Amino acid sequence: MDVSEKEFASNYEKLQQRISTLTEAWEQFLSTGKLVSDNIISAEVLSSWTRSRNRGIDPYNIPNVTLSEKELKERLEKNSQLIKVATPFLQAIAENVEGSGFRVDLFDADIYLLWYCGDRKVLDDSKSHSQIKPGVCRSEATCGTNAINLAALLEKPIQLVGPEHYNVALQHWTCSAVPIKDENGKVIAVINAAGYYWLRHTHTLGMMTALGKSIEYCLMQQSVRNELEQANNFNKEIMESINDALIVVDANGSIMMANKVVRKSFGLGEFDSITGLAVDSLWGKNNPFSEVLKTKQPIFDREISFTMQGRTIRLMGTIRPIGFQEKGLRCVVGTFKARSHTRGMIRNFVGWKAHFTFENLIGESSDFKQTLRLAKETAKMDSNVLIEGESGTGKELFAQAIHNDSGYSDGPFVVINCAAIPNGLLESELFGYEGGAFTGAKKEGQPGKFELADRGSIFLDEINSLPIEMQAKILRTLQNRTVIRLGGTEEIPIKVRMIAASNVDLWKMVQRKEFREDLFYRINVITINLPPLRERENDLELLVNNILTIKGIPTDILDESAIKVMKNYVWPGNIRELENVLERSFVFAKARGAFKIEAEDVLNYPGIEREMKKNDAVSNKLIIPNRDEETLGLKDNEKKTILNALEASGGNISITAQMLGVARNTLYRKMKRFGIDFHDYGKTV
Repeated sequence: MDVSEKEFASNYEKLQQRISTLTEAWEQFLSTGKLVSDNIISAEVLSSWTRSRNRGIDPYNIPNVTLSEKELKERLEKNSQLIKVATPFLQAIAENVEGSGFRVDLFDADIYLLWYCGDRKVLDDSKSHSQIKPGVCRSEATCGTNAINLAALLEKPIQLVGPEHYNVALQHWTCSAVPIKDENGKVIAVINAAGYYWLRHTHTLGMMTALGKSIEYCLMQQSVRNELEQANNFNKEIMESINDALIVVDANGSIMMANKVVRKSFGLGEFDSITGLAVDSLWGKNNPFSEVLKTKQPIFDREISFTMQGRTIRLMGTIRPIGFQEKGLRCVVGTFKARSHTRGMIRNFVGWKAHFTFENLIGESSDFKQTLRLAKETAKMDSNVLIEGESGTGKELFAQAIHNDSGYSDGPFVVINCAAIPNGLLESELFGYEGGAFTGAKKEGQPGKFELADRGSIFLDEINSLPIEMQAKILRTLQNRTVIRLGGTEEIPIKVRMIAASNVDLWKMVQRKEFREDLFYRINVITINLPPLRERENDLELLVNNILTIKGIPTDILDESAIKVMKNYVWPGNIRELENVLERSFVFAKARGAFKIEAEDVLNYPGIEREMKKNDAVSNKLIIPNRDEETLGLKDNEKKTILNALEASGGNISITAQMLGVARNTLYRKMKRFGIDFHDYGKTV
């Protein structure tokens, strides 16, 4: 007998003695739940035996908890990446141990067998002795103490032999199990080398531990690759989800990425892809990307030109340099959109959004309700709208409500006061200009209000103030639905709803040749006449309460004397004047230390004070006629009687109504019916 044979015989004899000792200890533990000596098995194994016994696990029953075919398929799909990485290593080991009496297993984190291979005889014996097959469970709860479960539980390599296993079906084997952890240290699997118990060797555990480290390393690398791939796909998805054209250029001027919108926006139909191409080769050396690469200065929200194959493409865009200070410029990112879709630029301007809706318009008078109904019907149409009314009647509020209730509500609401802009600047404000169109013009040019209102509404307030020559250009814009910038020739298509407003009678201006008749008919598709406050009977108190509420002032602060004064005033400034009077009166009342706004506070308003003085002067001069119908002839000759009374009072509505014995609102209605304009009788209203 040579040395190796003697060594094997010696080791085998020692192993048999160990197996005998373990068997006696196992039988004693099953009988008493205790051991004669604590040195026979490790503390981890003893704890597991105890848990198994306490669970009532039958050590003589062959464990056979197995997944269904569907459940196994789901587990395999869930762990496909693990199987793909681990099985080549396990297959290599299995090939090397062919005929050695071993098999290798791969279990998931829940201790279900996913895959195994090895010595054919061992595989056959495993099936017959231990019911080993894919889908079988080797958790401690199902079969008691075993190396696979302990390795996962203790998160370290474990080797058990024969009777150290709690179940007799497993005592035929020696198992060397190693947990597999992910990059966060979480156990995601267990690999195991199982062989006949008499083949136990400590080197087996060392080999499996090294194998486990290799698998973990490969899983970590694969995880990094997956994350990079996911990040790349995520970036692509983000780029493709952006409605704007997006191009990323590296520090050398080569295109790194470009989304699909680029092809359409830049007219690149002949290119399958521009990724990898130099920007200089596409758009020449003076292209905007090269400019930013050279200057390191961004271009923000401006018109940018690209020249390619003899044609110029104009887009609105932003190009930013990206990088770290210590590493220098990394790349340049550009986003672009067609000039016809520059609505986003309006976010740079304050107030270009309609805030008021029809619910914000307060009133109960019949004239106001009729006007409101007309405005609501108008909102549903695409027609141009003309709103006429005195100053302060709420023309812009109605315009905002029409916009918000229309098909243009998602677009901008652009306001321009035609009377507030000098004639020399009006054309560039309305229609924009090209770069270099005049001294001081931006080199990239600038869109006008019509262009910025694309797919929304433009509100031209005080359109009656427009010069005749500008009226012709607006007429052309409305007819052609295009804009030509100052200094340019390109016709830029727009889709805009125009709402115009005038505080004078535009038709009278047409008759005086002060307003173009053709433009009048173009904007006067629907006319909305806003009634002045003096004609809105019963609306005064509603409006007062609404204004006080908006300003945070208690609505019961008005004394009856103050309300009476306000009801007797004709409000030439309408609702705007009413707001001013209320705010001013509140301040005067607070200054007096009063808790109520009284008549004296309201009378401090210059307009009302002057009105009352005029009323007193006229009243002292006039003898109020007899009010009966026979004297005044209201039934037979109302118009003549009203005209005489107006003449006598100098056009003062309050005194005229007093002379006739009717309410002011009633007088207004009768004057409207007879076509009488109180302005023809002076300004003492």
